[in-house]
Amino acid sequence: MLAVVKTPRTNMRIRGFIPRPVMQVLRHEFGEAFTVLDADKESSLRSVFDTEEYKSFKKSVTPSDYVRTYRENAGLTQTALAEKLNLTRAYVCDMEHGRRIPSKNVAKQLADFFNIPVERFI
Repeated sequence: MLAVVKTPRTNMRIRGFIPRPVMQVLRHEFGEAFTVLDADKESSLRSVFDTEEYKSFKKSVTPSDYVRTYRENAGLTQTALAEKLNLTRAYVCDMEHGRRIPSKNVAKQLADFFNIPVERFI
């Protein structure tokens, strides 16, 4: 069984056995945005990466967006990230606001620190 919730800010999938109380809470909370699919129908779902919304979003994301997003997801302040990478807080702030593009060296440091491809910061 696959339970799917799709709303503008919530997208979740739960696979396997889903307890009845969990199903009730999801139905109550998400209403018509909540659907349950049989495992064999799962193949009819389209990958989010194939949607026009994702492609449009991907084109609009800048390196500064990635710096801010990964920093916030790691639970770091600008100051903490700057200290870990031996940069100034102002440099991190300028990168996040698009006033400064990360140098190749800084992009490599960010990629290594967050364990993601360096291309996201170039």
